[in-house]
Amino acid sequence: MYNNNEKKVVSKLKKKKTVCFIYYMVFNNSALLYREARTLLKQGFDVDVILLHNFKQNRFFQKFHGLNLYFIQRRNKAEKKVSQYLIRLGFFFIKAIIFVSILGLKKRYQLVHVTTPPDFMVFATIVPKILGAKIILDIHDIGPELFMRKLHIDKNRMIIKFLKRIEKIAANMSDHVITVTDLWRDRLISRSVAPESCTVILNVPDEELFVRPDLPLSKTDDVFKLYYHGSLEEHFGVDTLLKAIPLIRQTVSNLMLEIYGDGRAAESLKSLAQELKLNGYIQFHEKVPFYEIPQVLMDADLGIVPTKGDIFADEALSMKSLDYMALKIPVVISNTRAHRQYYNNTMVKFFKPDDHYSLAAAVIELIQNRTERIQLIQNAYSFIQKYGWQETQKQYLKIVNSLLDGLG
Repeated sequence: MYNNNEKKVVSKLKKKKTVCFIYYMVFNNSALLYREARTLLKQGFDVDVILLHNFKQNRFFQKFHGLNLYFIQRRNKAEKKVSQYLIRLGFFFIKAIIFVSILGLKKRYQLVHVTTPPDFMVFATIVPKILGAKIILDIHDIGPELFMRKLHIDKNRMIIKFLKRIEKIAANMSDHVITVTDLWRDRLISRSVAPESCTVILNVPDEELFVRPDLPLSKTDDVFKLYYHGSLEEHFGVDTLLKAIPLIRQTVSNLMLEIYGDGRAAESLKSLAQELKLNGYIQFHEKVPFYEIPQVLMDADLGIVPTKGDIFADEALSMKSLDYMALKIPVVISNTRAHRQYYNNTMVKFFKPDDHYSLAAAVIELIQNRTERIQLIQNAYSFIQKYGWQETQKQYLKIVNSLLDGLG
């Protein structure tokens, strides 16, 4: 027979650990979500994921590497109009409430992890929360500043004040808040969350996916390849990169720019490429699933991160820069506030944000200096070894375990 304490331990061991992730994102684009969900799966959790999909076939449920994926709404392309975005977001939110509530009643989630934007998506967890689940709010993009950028408005507008209020309510409803830079943590603490309830977890790649055994010290062809992968949105500065190509080609004629991605700016960027007469020196490709990115980038000689400055973008740490570092690809990157906080001149080649002349000069200097490229690769890879997901996930698991310990 067990005593009372032993009964509690046995009961806890028998109880299946359950978690639900919610993210208004297409799964193929969700390296962030996959990385965290797989981490908990390896810890013995039964993992449900509620998200968007863009598969041509009609599927509601799918198993992927042990994860239970529920595709509750289709999203073929990013919405160009704010009204379209809000309408589709509203439908997703309503569906998420229904599905999380039904699944929560059935599975009795112990944890629900909500990745934003939007912050109000955390309100979809109301039924699991009432039933005792712990809630993690993962602020991947800080909402008010993101919309200030997208809508070209300042912080004094009513909509921005409203979004800050929603952020605070969402943070108070959550048991812990995660964000991706120290700059954003400081801002969140200043207006929405207590310091002890907010943790920075860098958006680093999973080393199990991003593997490149050897340094690319020699080339197999005469073409020098620049790569950009990710969203084609205004604040990512791909237009700056395109404007730099003719300048670079004045010195480096054997150049090719490969762009993998999609987004609201895709058509305008293709038009700009035609205007600059870049045909033959640039290729646009469809966005590939996150698990195919390492293979796509294997031919890259330089990874370009042309993020713009100013509101929101200046404080966003580029995940693509970390992808390049993990794959031992030298990085040319805009000298924004977030990039300066985490990187230095021994790790990356900086250029002035929004300045295609500065970008061109940085690329040319790095192409012409093989020794510097090798040094950047080595130093950046040391950063990844220190802060990569194999180490960072320990911090994530510490948060999860501390929350679940509170459930008794």
